[in-house]
Amino acid sequence: MPHPRSSPRLRPRPRVLALTLAGALGLVIAGGCASSTSATDSTGVKCTAGNYVFCRCQNREEGTKLCNDDGHSFGKCEPCETATNPVLPDDPNHPPVEVDGGNPDGPVTSATCGDKIVQDGEDCDDGNTVEDDGCDSTCHLSGTNPSTTRSCPGLDTHVWTKPVTYVGTTVGAPLNGSVSPNCKSDGMNPTSGAAGPDRIFKVTAHKTGNMTVTTTDTDYDCLLYVTQTCSTTAAVTYLQCAHNTIGVGGETMTFPVTAGQSYSLFVDGAGISKVQGVFRLTIAIQ
Repeated sequence: MPHPRSSPRLRPRPRVLALTLAGALGLVIAGGCASSTSATDSTGVKCTAGNYVFCRCQNREEGTKLCNDDGHSFGKCEPCETATNPVLPDDPNHPPVEVDGGNPDGPVTSATCGDKIVQDGEDCDDGNTVEDDGCDSTCHLSGTNPSTTRSCPGLDTHVWTKPVTYVGTTVGAPLNGSVSPNCKSDGMNPTSGAAGPDRIFKVTAHKTGNMTVTTTDTDYDCLLYVTQTCSTTAAVTYLQCAHNTIGVGGETMTFPVTAGQSYSLFVDGAGISKVQGVFRLTIAIQ
């Protein structure tokens, strides 16, 4: 007969039981809801606005979620969170582990390019080393004709503390959007924008402030505009436009942004003189 101390059935494991019960209770509280915001709001978990943190879904798959501007609620746990696979609640006694590390206004931390997690210091991260598909092997924007710039939602672009730059061309791009002449812009010259091809960028802000978008080194009649929702067919609300130069020349526009939010940026041709050409795009948040 084995000694009682050597039998695993006679050795209580209260810590494991407590963790199991706590996890089960967390799932009951979550109630199967697909949104992680209510769960994190109720626990009071703190995070750095605009940074990603690690998360885990009910099926135990891991992912990342973006800390919202309020500093305690999050976006979805990507890629695992669904209506039937909710995110597990955070532990209010332990701060979430941040992928990006540190304050978005602080020094840039080292990032691992190629892990499909966009971190501070990276413009993008598509997980491959292809140089001309929009995101190169150093996780910066690249390529003159990326397929993702040709349609919505656009090329995935992330702006942190440092400006993002991209050199490209609208030559070879489709004619997607058009903009009303009364789009909000100081001194904007009337134009439909429909005559010129355009490139589309899905720009995510990792800092609350004013985003400035500038095109330089252009050899055509450039037009810029930004919308909250990307659409090339339906009516949309224009947040800002810029067409203050008649003829060949660059443009600049500035508009308020919120950390964790994404915006649809169109680099278009005005259709007054030369409607397509090369450009250097710079995006920064102050």
